[in-house]
Amino acid sequence: MGNITEIYQTDTLIIGAGIAGLSAAIEAVKGGKVILVHKGQPNISSTQLAQGGIAVVMDKADKPEFHYRDTLYAGAGLCDRRSVKVLVAEGIPRVKELLEMGVFFDRDDSGLILGQEAAHSHRRILHAGDATGAEVERGMAQYLQKNSQNNLTIHSDTQCLQLLAEQKRCIGGIFLSGGRQFVVLAKNTILAAGGYVQIFKYNTNFSGMTGDGIALAYQIGAKIRDMEFVQFHPTSLYVNEPQESQFLISEAVRGEGAVLRNVLRRRFMPDYHPYAELAPRDIVSRAIVAEMQKTNSDHVLLDFTTAAVDLHARFPSIYRKCQDLRINIAKDLVPVVPAAHYSMGGIATDIFGRTSIPGLLACGECASTGVHGANRLASNSLLEGLVFGRRAARTTLQYLRRGAMHCASTDIPSIQINPSINNRAAIQEIMWQNAGIIRNRAGLTVARQKLQEMPSGSPEENNLLLCAKLCVSGALRRRESRGSHYRTDYPRRKWFGRNAVNYI
Repeated sequence: MGNITEIYQTDTLIIGAGIAGLSAAIEAVKGGKVILVHKGQPNISSTQLAQGGIAVVMDKADKPEFHYRDTLYAGAGLCDRRSVKVLVAEGIPRVKELLEMGVFFDRDDSGLILGQEAAHSHRRILHAGDATGAEVERGMAQYLQKNSQNNLTIHSDTQCLQLLAEQKRCIGGIFLSGGRQFVVLAKNTILAAGGYVQIFKYNTNFSGMTGDGIALAYQIGAKIRDMEFVQFHPTSLYVNEPQESQFLISEAVRGEGAVLRNVLRRRFMPDYHPYAELAPRDIVSRAIVAEMQKTNSDHVLLDFTTAAVDLHARFPSIYRKCQDLRINIAKDLVPVVPAAHYSMGGIATDIFGRTSIPGLLACGECASTGVHGANRLASNSLLEGLVFGRRAARTTLQYLRRGAMHCASTDIPSIQINPSINNRAAIQEIMWQNAGIIRNRAGLTVARQKLQEMPSGSPEENNLLLCAKLCVSGALRRRESRGSHYRTDYPRRKWFGRNAVNYI
């Protein structure tokens, strides 16, 4: 066993404790033992950072069909329609469950306040101020702890080094915590480990979001798809020096009437799209890049003064952050730039969370359910985690009722770790310069060559490097421009079929 100190056994192993992992755990503990493993502390995830809200039909004037249509429009023809139907229909009861758990969303005298964000035809965004993700995670975590029926074990500050497969079936994983390695053997494993936008120099995610789940699944043969599709959020706060994580200026600000201006203080979005500031994120991000090039600037400006809300009450986190930088959002224009925000590609799954590897399921940002297509509709990410996390766990419960068993491996080697080489900054610079918002074959080819020459490093950085390679590989193969993937050498969209996917 080498440095392997312990071997645990469980019915369901869940890797990741954001909204998708918590949603899966809430269901999975109803029918078996669950081990939940999280890379950081339980309150550190992409969910916790989510300022925006949850898109769900809660108004009589709105319909699931409208939400469905808006999702397809934003996805630029590549959404899986069956998955989208599941999302918009099952999202309604899932959000009602959040309310029953005690999750607090903004209200007024008439009830829940519904906001509007880019590419939505109706007001359907539930918010908890501008810290919706943190509030949702708080409520779900508390509910899980109270209702786990002694079936739940949590390991925080724990990294998965490798998934274990035997007879072409996933049977658990090897983990690292506090310098010791241990094994979890599981009848079912659910990956909910987040996305891979840390491959880019400027991004809005935690530093720990390095595509671990996708890399781990790929290494045991799982199908991966659409890795070229990474969404760049149009408005992260611009500062003079690079940050480990760019501070996000929520799209809800533009939903409440804020507008974009160039450094000459001219409004420019109406020139690019009839929806103006509320066009899909890929369109707004490219428009900002074009305007920066026209004005020879490294940022544009966001004008809050046109918003028809109490800015301090509606956006307290944004207000405080800007105030710390001596920016008064009620009077001053706020400098913003696009930053990598969300990854649409990942582990290919069906609507039940099943991957191409028996015993392995995936949900949340590490999964490619087909819901987002080429470009995610704003505030559909938290909803996807809620809906498909629950569906993945229900699949595992069905397997348990049928008596599905894992294979008991007898020879599990420890993993040798080489943390001395630090590749992250180099990977991020290569990807930002050559495979970012605007791409072409020449730049992608340079990125591929430089990434191939990278030495191996720590497990986390090796995962990051693998995801960067997969992103570049997908971008080179997709010889068209669609959604978040824009190539100057192939500026027009090709039609590959309603539900086309780019398998790796």
